[in-house]
Amino acid sequence: MTENPLQKYYRQPKVYLSLPSKGKWYPENTIEGDPENLPVFGMTAMDEILFKTPDALFSGEATKSVIKSCIPGIKEPGYVPQIDIDSILIAIRIATYGQNLNTTYKCTSCNEENTAAMDLTGALDYYSGLNYHNIVYLDPLKITLRPYTYDEWTQVQMQTYELQRHLLQTSGDMDEEVRKKHLDEMFKKISRFQLESYKRQVFTVEADDNVVSDQNQILEWINNSDAVFFEKIQNHLIEQQKIWALQDQMSECAECGHNNSVTINLDQSDFFVKQL
Repeated sequence: MTENPLQKYYRQPKVYLSLPSKGKWYPENTIEGDPENLPVFGMTAMDEILFKTPDALFSGEATKSVIKSCIPGIKEPGYVPQIDIDSILIAIRIATYGQNLNTTYKCTSCNEENTAAMDLTGALDYYSGLNYHNIVYLDPLKITLRPYTYDEWTQVQMQTYELQRHLLQTSGDMDEEVRKKHLDEMFKKISRFQLESYKRQVFTVEADDNVVSDQNQILEWINNSDAVFFEKIQNHLIEQQKIWALQDQMSECAECGHNNSVTINLDQSDFFVKQL
């Protein structure tokens, strides 16, 4: 076959990404190359179209497809640990549109609307300096945790959305007693679901020189142990979520000079829109 004369104009890597996980928690053969130096390409026109498709975004399929396109070293994006996802999306955004992201906010002092160019490289630096602390000691037990995979996290988000949607659909026209009962049942379902989602992140439990990895046995132990044990695990996971959330950046109001804490929104529906 004749070589395409346009081949030299194909996409080239624009960013080299160090995964916060350092490649840990990826099943065998799902990542290729150095996890601390993965080449990242900018998005294609088809990738941009995928990020404008609501159903594909909601199911996570758009994000997985774009990851495979832009970071070929990640063979199975569904297995990507959740702690890597934000860094991956930020790196793809930088490779496609550059390191600055314009965001609007209202000054908390004078209420003036501002536009700020946020530097996304600072966010990558933040994540690269983090360590996921996945050990909890509950004397005499040693609990090893693991982050969600992207597929698991997407499933949690979809189920949470469905529960919240059903909650919002509770009609104000129904009998008040029936309505209260329905609301109580929905809140209990949401609480149980959140509890189960934390339990699924327990990877192993080490006790009396035995390492238990069977998920059924772990769940049986959690369901039959004192509440204080699981509360410590839950609190640890919540604390890790806070640490791994994208940190706000500071921006000075052009009108009054007040320094504002500004949140960068990683919602794909606007995060991957070209800014003029």
